[in-house]
Amino acid sequence: MVSPSAKPNLGPLAKADVSPLQLDEERLAHALVSRGLVSRDEVQRCRTSAGKEGGPDALLARLVKAGFLTANQGQRAKQELSTLLHQQIPGYELLEKLGQGSMGTVYKARQLSMDRLVAIKILHPRLAAKHDLISRLDREAHLAAKLSHNNIVQAIDVGVAGSIHYFVMEYIEGTTIKQELEAGKVYTEHEALEIALQVAQALRHAHRRGLIHRDIKPANIILTPERVAKLADLGMARETADEERSRAEKGMTIGTPFYIAPEQVYPLEEIDGRADIYSLGATLYHMVTGQPPFPGSRVDEVLKAHLERELTPPDHLNTSLSSGLGEVVEFMMAKDRRQRYPSADDLILDLECLRNGRAPKLVRERIAAGTLKELAQGDADNETDTMLAPKETRGRMWLVILACFLAVSFVCNVILLLRLL
Repeated sequence: MVSPSAKPNLGPLAKADVSPLQLDEERLAHALVSRGLVSRDEVQRCRTSAGKEGGPDALLARLVKAGFLTANQGQRAKQELSTLLHQQIPGYELLEKLGQGSMGTVYKARQLSMDRLVAIKILHPRLAAKHDLISRLDREAHLAAKLSHNNIVQAIDVGVAGSIHYFVMEYIEGTTIKQELEAGKVYTEHEALEIALQVAQALRHAHRRGLIHRDIKPANIILTPERVAKLADLGMARETADEERSRAEKGMTIGTPFYIAPEQVYPLEEIDGRADIYSLGATLYHMVTGQPPFPGSRVDEVLKAHLERELTPPDHLNTSLSSGLGEVVEFMMAKDRRQRYPSADDLILDLECLRNGRAPKLVRERIAAGTLKELAQGDADNETDTMLAPKETRGRMWLVILACFLAVSFVCNVILLLRLL
């Protein structure tokens, strides 16, 4: 269940750079495969040779020539080409491919009844027989439907058309934080705070409804042209009240290595919203420094670093950052979740303080409380040291007192003797 950050994102905006003919080929291929007329491998064998003429008509001709389709099947497919290309799902017209991943493909589409653009995630046809993956897609859609917030991608519909399993969601025009980071962008403190604050507000909404995202990362945060942040992909989300799923996932590592909370690596206890706060802290760290908190090429090394390695404060890597931001990120990413912000509400309070040019209130209170505790402990230790002084030291103290007593007694005796004389 670990989601390597290198895998392609299935969010609604990972747009592929392809020509219209290639898009039509992809739509036709998906329609033929989903109807069981050909396999994905057979389609690929007819599409990948260099120098071939492109387009859906040419693909149909090659499939017939290769014997993967009969002549009659090819003729009927050609007559129904418009339907195959654009209305594979009743009520929706597929317009273009946006992205593809291990589970499925995301298309930009038009919802005909509402005349609006949507994004449709379609499960790969070869996975349609795997009931656990169908359940995962269905569960993602129903969890998303429980949320209604400006900073969360909205769920619209879920269903099955023939052998096509699909999830319809809000279409967001924009880019992901991951795409901007890969292009070399390092966010200013102000811009990063604005985005982190919006995501924290989305988390507050989800947590209040008993939902943990469990995969907060740059690839799952979409930014509109107006720089509104939209949290996407609830594929790994879980309801806190779902005890059956909690038991089934016990001991499983769930999350993306660069941003995963320590308690998600080897989960021995119930995961709660503080795991999302850690992952958002790791994402914020990457945004303002240009690198993840614990870089590495091996998954096991990165996971071990989250568990054991001390975090280099972000303001040490990027000296233009305020110490307050560094303190907030360190607080968000405390390895012991009891040392993190208890809730998204508390995190939002400090993020708003930073955005308004003030010191983070809760972090500073925690630091002050820790300092007072250390001082109190130091005073107690000093007092204990005095009370529990070594026997040799206490013995010397009594010798000094006895010597003083003898000296005073000697002086008194001398004075008395002189008076008698």
